[in-house]
Amino acid sequence: MKIYDPKKILVPVDFSEFSMGVLQAAVEIGEKWDADVLVLHVGKESDYVSATPAAFAAEGTYTSRYAPSFPDRSKLLEDARMQLESQLREMTQRASAGPKVRPEVAWGDPRREILRTAEAGNYDLIIMATHGRRGLSRFLLGSVTEQVIRRAPCPVLAVRAKVAERRLVPAKEAQESLN
Repeated sequence: MKIYDPKKILVPVDFSEFSMGVLQAAVEIGEKWDADVLVLHVGKESDYVSATPAAFAAEGTYTSRYAPSFPDRSKLLEDARMQLESQLREMTQRASAGPKVRPEVAWGDPRREILRTAEAGNYDLIIMATHGRRGLSRFLLGSVTEQVIRRAPCPVLAVRAKVAERRLVPAKEAQESLN
């Protein structure tokens, strides 16, 4: 008897040192349940597109009509998307992910985009890391994982950073033995 049989798993990653351990756990779970796995990274546009020509002009930095040209914002975002997708593909390959695992990049607030993707894609399970912050740092920084747990349309498996890190030890040893 199967009580729970997830067929679509969402795995948000932030490229932290613990993301790889969480991804490896998600790949194993996905293989066990023969589930499709979406590895999602949510980037903040402001991290990739900081200054615009209008900002420079407003500051009076470039007042000459011979001011340097700036790349188009959409071009910068597309270049960043391609770089992030490449990092995600590399990550999934290192996790020995099969053909049912695919990477995706989204732009926006991580909490909102994870929840939007989970709901729009009808996901059965979200697997993500939690850094286990406490006290003032948790109050000031908030917790993406906590907000996702509170609002998710499906179950959330929160993997503590320490557990994810332990999962990386056997993987690192296996990689070193291949070299």
